[in-house]
Amino acid sequence: MKKANLINPKGLLFLLIVVSSITLSAQTNIKLMCYNVLNYPTGNIAGRVDTLRNIIDYYRPDLLMLQELKTEQGLIDTRNMMNEIGYASFDNAPYVPQQSNPFSDFPLQQSIIYNNEIFGLAEDNLILTEVRDINYYKLWLKSENLLEGADTTFLHVFVTHLKSSTGGENEQLRLQMAQQFKNYINNNLETDDLIVIAGDFNLYSNSEPAYIELTGSSGGINMVDPLDELGNWSSSSFPHKEILTQSTRSSQYAGDGAGGGVDDRFDFIMFSPSVMQLFGDLVYVNDSYKSLGNNGDCYNQSITSCIPNNEVPADVIRSIYYMSDHIPVVCELATPLALSIDKKWAFNSTLEFPRGNTFDQNIVFSISGNTNSNYEFRVCNRSGSIVSQGKVLNSGQNHQISIPSEHFAQGIYFIYLVKDSFVTTSAKFAVIHP
Repeated sequence: MKKANLINPKGLLFLLIVVSSITLSAQTNIKLMCYNVLNYPTGNIAGRVDTLRNIIDYYRPDLLMLQELKTEQGLIDTRNMMNEIGYASFDNAPYVPQQSNPFSDFPLQQSIIYNNEIFGLAEDNLILTEVRDINYYKLWLKSENLLEGADTTFLHVFVTHLKSSTGGENEQLRLQMAQQFKNYINNNLETDDLIVIAGDFNLYSNSEPAYIELTGSSGGINMVDPLDELGNWSSSSFPHKEILTQSTRSSQYAGDGAGGGVDDRFDFIMFSPSVMQLFGDLVYVNDSYKSLGNNGDCYNQSITSCIPNNEVPADVIRSIYYMSDHIPVVCELATPLALSIDKKWAFNSTLEFPRGNTFDQNIVFSISGNTNSNYEFRVCNRSGSIVSQGKVLNSGQNHQISIPSEHFAQGIYFIYLVKDSFVTTSAKFAVIHP
């Protein structure tokens, strides 16, 4: 007969102390929001930045992942609004108009706005598809450990808007976009990298080929859906109606977006397996994933029918109704690392065009800052390829740089100022040839 395994009281006390110390260890929660903002800001409803402000001020995300941006101004207005609220300091990724499907009659773009006291932007790029771009952003976590020589923690963020509508052809286009994303991460990232993909996936069930592709139809890195409520999300018999995200309106509002009430799960945030572990530099917080304002009581109705018995204030739910035909999806990540929210990582560098940002001959820009550090500038085209780069020494003083433009094709370019492999600031310019 096997002997029973016994723990003496002293051993049990020691175990409890260890568990308690782990449970009580400090952590910072980082809030994410994924939001399709519907033809923003040039849709049929004017002045929506104030409507969006009410939603942002309620949830206060640290990383906002946007879809259906129509103009760069919408991104800038949203960043400025978040800075005006004042709960943190925010930057946006450089805005690049849609590059995929260049002859589309209805171009849309994705982008991010991030808390620059938590994240820095190390890289941004595009994955081109037949429908729309998949936008890629490599963020680094501003941990105080970096000041002591620790390895950098990166979060690889992808924001997408898969092809809409039912039918086999549209399902196939969604699958192709999912495959291009999977090919990119499998060829460029490691299996233990921290990855998030978020956006309007336009999926109708977990049996769709695109969902299967994202979550496990092939080898390599398979993404994880934090919600295990699988099934036909568009069916009236689907039980977990609180996870649905579209439409906020029972009928079309102001001639824009979709009606039909809350009856689809189109909007997602998925993570790589490394984010879903119990311990790590960035981990998913269990039960933090929500369709903001949807308590499950407004199926096939407007989101405003979910106002009774809701933890989200009624005025915020009304703002969700007026802002878009999609419900924002939110969740949290936790980190045990001490973050440098006192701006130890602020390089205070500036990048300016003293003669304006349109050039037909020499491209002239100036770099200045209050730290005597070595910088690198990189000039990239719209696809993210580096077309020119150079070193800037002792950038504590103002440096003016001139680059001949004769070898540049006509178009839009971006200059990134880089220190220690991290982008500290960026600017956009245009080259025209007479």
